[in-house]
Amino acid sequence: MTSPHSRTLPPLTDLPSPPRLPEEETHLVSPGEIMVESRREILRSLLRRLWAPALVLLGLWYVLLTLYVVGASPTFWLFSLLAGLGDPAYLRQAMSALNFTSEGLWTAFLLLPALATVLSLLGALLVPRLVAPLQPRRFLSETQFQRGVEDRTTAMLLALPVLTVLALPLTVVLGLPQPWTGLGAGPLSVWCAGLVALELAWVLVRRTVPAARLLGITSHEVLHTEARIGTDPERRRAAARQHLAQDRRHLPPNPGTPAADGARSPRGALTALALIARSALTWVLPALAGTSWLVLGIADLVTVLGSLSATGLSQVETPLRWQHLAVGLPLLGLVAAGCALAPALAVPLSSGHRAQVRDQRTYAEWAHRARANPWEARVCTLTGWLCAGWALAGTVLAAVLLPLLGAGTALTWVFLTLLALMAVPLLGVAATQAMKSGLRDVLYGPAGGYMRRETPYALVAPEFGTRADRAKDPAVRAALRKRLQADGGDHALEIFDLDAAGERLWV
Repeated sequence: MTSPHSRTLPPLTDLPSPPRLPEEETHLVSPGEIMVESRREILRSLLRRLWAPALVLLGLWYVLLTLYVVGASPTFWLFSLLAGLGDPAYLRQAMSALNFTSEGLWTAFLLLPALATVLSLLGALLVPRLVAPLQPRRFLSETQFQRGVEDRTTAMLLALPVLTVLALPLTVVLGLPQPWTGLGAGPLSVWCAGLVALELAWVLVRRTVPAARLLGITSHEVLHTEARIGTDPERRRAAARQHLAQDRRHLPPNPGTPAADGARSPRGALTALALIARSALTWVLPALAGTSWLVLGIADLVTVLGSLSATGLSQVETPLRWQHLAVGLPLLGLVAAGCALAPALAVPLSSGHRAQVRDQRTYAEWAHRARANPWEARVCTLTGWLCAGWALAGTVLAAVLLPLLGAGTALTWVFLTLLALMAVPLLGVAATQAMKSGLRDVLYGPAGGYMRRETPYALVAPEFGTRADRAKDPAVRAALRKRLQADGGDHALEIFDLDAAGERLWV
């Protein structure tokens, strides 16, 4: 990827296909190119800073527990609290009707969040296993590398809350004993609020585990600043090369090469689906979950008001029927398949823009890149339109099938309208944004297969032992000796030190 701070170069077109670089043998990386002493050092560094994500997790578990208690019947709780302001007996009756006791609630709020936080923090033990094998030189930029470390750390710390929220509806469907007797409008609205809480917690936890402090390296923000306004020209150029490497995967790919048909391969389709799904977590899920919470909350209010004369006020009919699952799950699978194949359709449909490409290099700023490469801009835009079209077709098909199966309720039509007017356009935007940063991954594969970023480190931490243990490994010393000889420079002293420090090595 071309840095916006580098000097202007003439446009490049008709570039040859980038050669694929051989895989590096991580077990032969020299100790000087390893970032952290050992995996245990990563864990120690994380444990020293674990108090900050622990506070976020504790607050998250309190929010989730409150939502779970209220979710048994939010409107019933609201009416009971209002009535309890005049007579506390109404509140006690509400707790009894919803299968709660005051002692049980006190115990739950005093113990459960703290215990769940401790169990969540056990995920930190898996962080070194996920972070240590990362190879910084295979990441296109220092920002991508450090965010990758932060994402892995956050995922491990939030694994238990995410699994708990996702598994809750399944426990209700299976009939496990709990206050939630069914998936009514109230419980579903609170479950949507739980999804929003998870999204917010992800952002907060990720801020508390910066990769620079975890690994003891320079943050990508500082490195970017040095690359822009550093006073020393040599250090500024070195920081620019370390902050951002030149992406060798030029677009459009040359006809007849594997990259030209990369989007149609299983690897390319799965990569596209993963990129679009990840982008949808940012663009679609918060808006859809927040709106669903509001709509289902209103539906719960209307349902409870309509059943005030009923004996069991807390027992409300679920708006989710078997027809919704029978129709929705297959259609969701078809839409996912369509999104996975959307880049494969967009590439041939954009062939007319190939002649308009003025520069095949990858520029960091999208506006510059779109002007220089209309073909790439066309593919990204078409991918968004195709994904939105698939989602709209699925919504229309659901609108036809659900009434035929007797599930055309008013709430069903409200959600179909929300999907068509809100989720479909946002999915198109999410797909376009995903392709702006990931189209080369779909066509070529990871950037690390074609370039090596200029960074001092080739590996985060050794697989076994420490850097000192690796320095004693004869195979590592032999590989280092071979690299020094291949450099062609004056490395006689380094080679002599290697030979004098241990056994006579051979290659």
